Amino acid sequence: MRLTSRSSRSLDLARLEALGLGAVEIGTAHLLLGLAREGRENGDPLLADVDPDRVRGLLPMRGGDVGSPPLSPCAAASLAVAARHAAGGRVDVTHLLAAVLTYPSSTAIGVLERLGVDAGHLWVRATAAVPEPTPLLVRR
Repeated sequence: MRLTSRSSRSLDLARLEALGLGAVEIGTAHLLLGLAREGRENGDPLLADVDPDRVRGLLPMRGGDVGSPPLSPCAAASLAVAARHAAGGRVDVTHLLAAVLTYPSSTAIGVLERLGVDAGHLWVRATAAVPEPTPLLVRR
């Protein structure tokens, strides 16, 4: 899977947040937190209503060093969906956000609901912002 620099940064931030919270795996809420932090750094209005500090405050904090946590099954599935939607192109933050919001029972959706953010509306905005894949030119 090829990532844009912004989506790669979002995944790095999600991993750092999961480590900082002592999580045993990187879940969709960590992905959401990474996307929100990256969006703040770049002035992206898509997640302007999602305050990273408030998201972090809703996530459980566990003690101890768990090493480098793997992706949760739902987070891994979200990355697979994002790659599929990128259609062979680079996975952008909008692909990643739309994919994270695909699973209604995910922790990311639960966090957004607790924050009072309409996840369905956010999904519509994210999918509308997804860049079209660049078609491959085939020479004959």
